[in-house]
Amino acid sequence: MKEILDLSIEAQIISLLKGGSLSAISLIEKIQSVRLNTPKQSVYLAIRKLKAKEIVVLHKKMVSLHQVWISKMRDFFAEAGAATSDSKEISPSRLQEKEYITYKFNSLQSLDMFWGHTFTLLMGTLTAGNSVFLYNPHQWFLIARKQSELNIIKDAKRRGVLWVQLIAGKKLLDVEVKKHFDGKQAKCHLLGEDVFDKSYYVNCFGDFLIEVWLDNKAVIEIENIYSNYKVINDEVVRLLQNIIEKKGFAHKMKISKNISKTVKIKSLFKKYFLIAEDF
Repeated sequence: MKEILDLSIEAQIISLLKGGSLSAISLIEKIQSVRLNTPKQSVYLAIRKLKAKEIVVLHKKMVSLHQVWISKMRDFFAEAGAATSDSKEISPSRLQEKEYITYKFNSLQSLDMFWGHTFTLLMGTLTAGNSVFLYNPHQWFLIARKQSELNIIKDAKRRGVLWVQLIAGKKLLDVEVKKHFDGKQAKCHLLGEDVFDKSYYVNCFGDFLIEVWLDNKAVIEIENIYSNYKVINDEVVRLLQNIIEKKGFAHKMKISKNISKTVKIKSLFKKYFLIAEDF
């Protein structure tokens, strides 16, 4: 099969950094040798975007691939391959009513990578004026992976998709996270009580669902952090990132198309938000 080359600047930077760290000047020179007349400003912009996505890091004028991102990608492909090796791969957006796919992951890193990939695919089914609905026990991803999560919300707003978030918790860390939502295109409400089990997370995109059940061992660790810390600081970020990097868990994800279930879940949001979209 003929190799398909992605000549975008960001893709070229990632490819070049596979061999090790390079200076921005070296990256510019190498990219300009492939993409003639590429402005150096465009390369700097691409580097900044990759840094915001936590794909590269900058240290002493050198650009390197982020080790956490490398680890995530390694685990993602290993686990995705294992999850699909015995079953036919199905595109989530092509699921028929009542069809579903389930996956199991032994780490939050690999789950997070696959979750983000599927989230992006299903977000692509929504158009301006639609809403994405999210229920989390805690939105702790916005603490552990702040910039990446803010970029996802920003992209939804750019596309005119309303972000509607319910968080079961009402701890001080939950209150701090709520400050990241503008109350207009990105809405958030703290319930102060669990509607579902503390392990359960759900995202609704039209008639499609992503449901996630975290291993109870991870849930206990997350709840301990929320009970023992009152402000978001480096220690909280470190502890949450440690949970993400741990292996030996049994996390589960289910992707489905289920009209009646999405209507039931989204009806919960009508109690707290004024939403024009019909269910």
